[in-house]
Amino acid sequence: MQLSLELEYWTVDETGALAPAAPVLDRIDDLDAESADPMLEVVTDPCENVIDLREEVHERLREAIDVAREEGLRLVPLATPLDGGEIETSDGPRTRIQRAVLGESFGNATHCAGTHLHVDRIDGAEVDQLNLLTALDPAFSLVASSSHHRGERVAACARPHVYRRGCYGDHPHLGRLRPYVESVEEWDDRIDATFDRFRREALDEGVDPTTFDRHFSPEDTTWAPVRLRDEFDTIEWRAPDTALPGQILRLVGDVRDALAFAVDRGVEIGDTPGVRDDVVTIPEFDRLREHVRAAIDYGLGSPSLERYLAAMRFDADRYRPIAREVGEASSISRKRARLLRLRYADRLEGGVDAFAAARAPTRRAVP
Repeated sequence: MQLSLELEYWTVDETGALAPAAPVLDRIDDLDAESADPMLEVVTDPCENVIDLREEVHERLREAIDVAREEGLRLVPLATPLDGGEIETSDGPRTRIQRAVLGESFGNATHCAGTHLHVDRIDGAEVDQLNLLTALDPAFSLVASSSHHRGERVAACARPHVYRRGCYGDHPHLGRLRPYVESVEEWDDRIDATFDRFRREALDEGVDPTTFDRHFSPEDTTWAPVRLRDEFDTIEWRAPDTALPGQILRLVGDVRDALAFAVDRGVEIGDTPGVRDDVVTIPEFDRLREHVRAAIDYGLGSPSLERYLAAMRFDADRYRPIAREVGEASSISRKRARLLRLRYADRLEGGVDAFAAARAPTRRAVP
């Protein structure tokens, strides 16, 4: 089951102010641009296991950090910029069409930085994979890296609050967690219906049909936490925030283990969720949504959520979400937001440096 990651980071100048990522993007072909100008995406190749993925992540990050430094920029692993400053955007056709449908709410999406995990879809096990990744959605609380949006504390996990409730609140079919499915055909029918609805809404807003069809297809017309990607032959899990690479890779390892259990033992829906010797049991969807709400609003401060994650074999004690380190202040000033962004740019660089030092061959003294 190969794994790959897409990791979004903010770019800031030496004062911690958000700054366009273009100078770094222009120099590294393997980086992707985002609609928010001060953001870039580090993309890995598919890897056979988490050990190889760790090497790949740190190699890609090393290059991006070095080039950014040469351009007077830093990379920041926070789910939101924290403060209330406006963010410049590069509105291509896809962005303009989304903005036409979603209106002012779409601006919230440009304040969110996340992590996307791609896993190989396994023939005959796709439904179990889709449903388990849906059931693991509240695990984003383990790596939450911001509680603040536009300078105010909004939730224990700000990014899913802003993205799902603020950006797609009036269009839940586009961005919120979707119910379990019984077959791949049901999934495909759902995606086709979502595409058709979005297309109608876009055309109602005056979007040219030819322009719409040039830039959208059913597969990429949903921004929900779980997506089946025929283009890559993967299932994409979009739930987590961006965070420090060690935190993300720990989560990836736990998710990968859960998926391996699901492929081997199968998945069922029941009243007592957990990973057992013969089957992986996930909760009814309505109960899952309660866990998701608790994850957004309270994070790991919710005892019921922590019990649920433990049943799914996630040890919350092994995680230290950045959001908890930043603190519970009701508001964050622009000055403090800049200082925090620089603090976590330092943490990111320090972690990459430490990994490189640990991997360097030890020099032996010449006898």
